[in-house]
Amino acid sequence: MVLFFKKELFFPLFLLLTFLAPANAADWPHFEIILYQAETAAQIAALREIGVSAGMVRARRDGGETVADPQIATYRALGLRFYVENIATDFYSPYHRWQGSAAVNAAFLAAQAQHRADPRALAPFQRVPSLVDAAAWHAVAARLAHIVETLRADRPLYYDLADEAGIGDLSAAWDFDFSPLALARFRASLRNQYRDLAALNRTWGTRYRGWDEIMPETTDQALAGGMANLAPWMDFKAWMDVSFAEAVHAGTAAVHAADPSALAAIEGAQIPGWGGYDYTRLANAVDVMEIYDFGASVAIARAMNPKLITLMTIAGADPASRAALWHGVLAGMGGVILWDENQALATSDGRLGPWGRAAAADFAALRGPLGDLLVTARRPVDPIAILYSPASFRLRWLLDRAADGGDWAARGADAEYQDNPQSHAIAGFLHLLGARGWQPAILSPAALARGDWLKAGIRVLLLPDSLALSQAEISAISRFTAGGGIVIATTIPGRFDEHGRRRAAPAFDGAMTRFDPDAKDAGPRLAHILAKAGLAPPLMLATATGAAPEDVTMTRLAAADGRMVIAIQRDFSAAPRTPWPLTLTLPRPCRVRDVGTGQELGWRQTVAFTLDPVVPTILACS
Repeated sequence: MVLFFKKELFFPLFLLLTFLAPANAADWPHFEIILYQAETAAQIAALREIGVSAGMVRARRDGGETVADPQIATYRALGLRFYVENIATDFYSPYHRWQGSAAVNAAFLAAQAQHRADPRALAPFQRVPSLVDAAAWHAVAARLAHIVETLRADRPLYYDLADEAGIGDLSAAWDFDFSPLALARFRASLRNQYRDLAALNRTWGTRYRGWDEIMPETTDQALAGGMANLAPWMDFKAWMDVSFAEAVHAGTAAVHAADPSALAAIEGAQIPGWGGYDYTRLANAVDVMEIYDFGASVAIARAMNPKLITLMTIAGADPASRAALWHGVLAGMGGVILWDENQALATSDGRLGPWGRAAAADFAALRGPLGDLLVTARRPVDPIAILYSPASFRLRWLLDRAADGGDWAARGADAEYQDNPQSHAIAGFLHLLGARGWQPAILSPAALARGDWLKAGIRVLLLPDSLALSQAEISAISRFTAGGGIVIATTIPGRFDEHGRRRAAPAFDGAMTRFDPDAKDAGPRLAHILAKAGLAPPLMLATATGAAPEDVTMTRLAAADGRMVIAIQRDFSAAPRTPWPLTLTLPRPCRVRDVGTGQELGWRQTVAFTLDPVVPTILACS
């Protein structure tokens, strides 16, 4: 523990952190239903009766080292657990945090204004505090240790390092961090990345004579310099993601040092993209994430770290919220946080409100055997793989900013939710595959390059907007196609290397199948391509007319007791408000039980059922 609290020892250790899965992110056997807002013991007691299992207590938002929330005593008295909120938001989220009457992103707005006033100045691009500031980290580590040791006997569900953390404002693009501390650490990282200075100069197209001279490019400089060699910009952006993940990992390690059984979390995790949200790194830096399911973020994060515990937040029991809850459960969420600003769950005098009454049945199911089954089940993977490429995301974003000619620095986090082609394509592929019961693997660039997947029986590789590929990735893909594997790409892959240098010639000689997941006939066409690869759908679903529905998702789970669990849910955005008769054909006959109703359906291979527009049908086959 001492290592993390001594400033002079912290940074050598920090530099050596690796991104293995956190050591203790394993035992989460039940679906947790967590109350965010609470006022009285009567209110909490009423919600306990309908399945609420835990609550939130707040660490001091001003950077203090105590937890003064009076609700701790209430949760203790009622036998409920709690988690600790926002312990170090001042360090992990200084550009997006509650500040009284000021805008939540006031510091980020100020940085944008500074940049507008003097576009050449680097001051707006100096993060305060820097993620590599030893003094700032020393205070955070001491605070984490004190809070964890104080509450250890209560066994909190988890300790939340920060809500809506990020390098800047959520997933907004910004040129953090050009502070002297960060530049020194970046230059040190380049010494490890490149064999020598000559190798860096060849890659960057520069003529530096010493490591201390090196300066990364700002976005303005990269846009002005043409699109042939973006390495000075790309390498810096990649390193900032490393620095954020290392900082989160250090917070997790500090929590573990104070209590080896404790779990560390971040909340409000964002779409894969800017702000530190490179999930190849971040997913392995923490035990628990409350995550916004945009752009396939949950699927990507869980693929990068299968041990990661994911949570979601809902704010009502209307049909859309209920559908989102069940969608999250089937996506592998381990719990839900209830956001209730208006006492719709229960009033302060202990009477259930409209949300509480409407949600009671869902909560009872999720806190019972069904919830335990879904939380602990394993998700089988089919012989299909999708590449998740953060380098391609960075490159595409810059190419798009060059093409649209707009002011990149005026973009906020909201803009980055709208136009991430890679995440959009991954989500599109997952939806098309899920309609037929397919569950693909999602590969990181490192996993693709290692080639382990080549021995795992993968028959089809999907490349969503994979513009930037390393030579090792290209070699692995070439070995795959030489062995008869089929590659489906949304655009010409590998036009650039992983540093953002444009290749003089195409990366691949072999033919690839070009594919648009948004095309009208995308579902049937993808099914045809998979059939050519010798892959029959694991499940067959049909409407009364015999057509295969496109606006459903089928999830397959392997339960601990050996049963196969199949869940079918309608896409709420497309769903009518009436039930839908469907027929499911299983890969082989089995004894079928409707888990939702408890009805035994007998020994069969086809199951006729009526799909609710909101709640999934869940079948168990033994």
